[in-house]
Amino acid sequence: MFTAEIARDFQVAKLSLPFFLISWVLLLVIHEFGHALMARALGWEVDLISLGSGKIRRRLRVLGMDVEIRTIPLSGFVRPRPLDRISPHLKNFLIYAAGPGIEILLVLIIALTLGFSTLLQRSESIPLIATQSFCLAALFGAVFNLIPFPHRNNDGSQSWSDGLGMILCWTIPDSHGEQTDAEDNS
Repeated sequence: MFTAEIARDFQVAKLSLPFFLISWVLLLVIHEFGHALMARALGWEVDLISLGSGKIRRRLRVLGMDVEIRTIPLSGFVRPRPLDRISPHLKNFLIYAAGPGIEILLVLIIALTLGFSTLLQRSESIPLIATQSFCLAALFGAVFNLIPFPHRNNDGSQSWSDGLGMILCWTIPDSHGEQTDAEDNS
């Protein structure tokens, strides 16, 4: 039905929705690897990157990190593991911020490259519509992830949105050995 609606009275602008959905999946991967790469840059290990929710469809190793790909690519999480206790609150904050941060950074790079006015204009250009859809998905995902709220992981454990993690990470005792997942709902 989705395809039929796009085909009925087709206009190039109707491609923005499929481009948005494709961008969402790509951004989920970028977002979660943003968390993981920040954790590694700060000297922590990454036990798991989970992409999607639902049943695990595939397990693989990417850049020395375990990655699981799940059925529904709407959300994901990263499970970093501290290897030191040097500035754990700041490191947690930076890890949580890295997911939305990389999405915002990508939008800024694209906007500065193309120009803000070009990015905001109506167009019949398929590449521009795809780029606009990508930027909209990135901004939506970043803003949504910065809203502070708790939620449940695939295994039933509780986790935090990036926004709530950025707030609550300052309250975790320095001696706390368990790491809360850097989670995202994009």
